[in-house]
Amino acid sequence: MYIILELLDDHQEQLLDILQNYFRHAATYNPDTADAGSTTYFSKVGIDFIVESVRAASELEPTSPLFSRHVNVLQSLASDLRDLPEDPEAGPSLDYLFFASFTYANRLLLWDSDMITTETGRDLILAILQYRGHIIPRKDFEDGFYNSSYPGWTFDNDWSSFVDRARVLGIVVPSLAQEPPADLPPLESTEIHEKPDHPSGDAVVEVSHGHHSSIRSSSKIDDE
Repeated sequence: MYIILELLDDHQEQLLDILQNYFRHAATYNPDTADAGSTTYFSKVGIDFIVESVRAASELEPTSPLFSRHVNVLQSLASDLRDLPEDPEAGPSLDYLFFASFTYANRLLLWDSDMITTETGRDLILAILQYRGHIIPRKDFEDGFYNSSYPGWTFDNDWSSFVDRARVLGIVVPSLAQEPPADLPPLESTEIHEKPDHPSGDAVVEVSHGHHSSIRSSSKIDDE
């Protein structure tokens, strides 16, 4: 795995092709509970692929044509995460895509990637928050993603810090009693919101995006 990614450091276009294909498959990957956690998609090798891909993609300069390719990958992720059936039980689960997208976006934040602060990167963060507010992902998927990876690495800890970083980018996560924002704040007016006004356990409750115009959520997501 590491040898492949080292070779791709100078061939980011091929890396983006592989990454896009991986996420396309993630959008349709819905194994039975008995199989979750027993394939490479839940193995440490699979997680390492996501982490190392972030490292390589974060080196792309905003002026590079490949930066735009990376934008397209993130746009597809956000779009797929919002492509939910009206009845979550009626269609295939997007839970694996949620965990893969969350891991990727969270690592982009940790790397201070130029990509994650763009409108596209911030929209992906919002789509991830919306998904988690609408659906409780399968526990076996969570276990498969985290138990086989790094010691002490837990979803709850990652999610809490992810929500905090979203606030720093101006992506407000209001409580249910508040009116939700109609759109992301302009990049030039992004500001940090005080934590007491926005408890870390609350989730985005409504955003207008095409035919998915309203997404309701439950509060205290960090405690679930």
